[in-house]
Amino acid sequence: MNLSTNFTLEEMTESQTALRKGIDNTPSEAQIENGKRLCVLLLEPARASLCTWANQEVKMHTDSGFRCPELNKDVGGSETSAHLDFLAADEVPMLPKGLTLREVFDHLRQDPTVPYDQIILECNAWIHFGMAKQGRKPRRQAKIATGGPGKWKYTIIK
Repeated sequence: MNLSTNFTLEEMTESQTALRKGIDNTPSEAQIENGKRLCVLLLEPARASLCTWANQEVKMHTDSGFRCPELNKDVGGSETSAHLDFLAADEVPMLPKGLTLREVFDHLRQDPTVPYDQIILECNAWIHFGMAKQGRKPRRQAKIATGGPGKWKYTIIK
């Protein structure tokens, strides 16, 4: 099932941890609607922004999208994680030659056409995109995360 032009429900719910542990990571219909909003209103504009900026096709790999409570706990996610509502995704852009993930993060956090609630460069390995709940204005909060599950340290970037 396509959630948007470039993102599918399968990729946004796939989890190696869930497969290994036999966890059913199936979202509800309401969560799927959130996932559609996330993909159409946030991830697609982010991808389009990167393609325009890099002047070439930039694909994004979803490392983690929706997480059911059991999976979220197993991966060390926050109890209030937007992943639980299907309002967040951790994405790894396939970087154009010569660009770093930090440069991509800086471009996206400064682009007013990317309506994120939170954007976090995590471990210099992926970018977390969080979307505001329906009816709420995005906070446009940018952070850098270091550490690991249970020991995350966040630095707010202005």
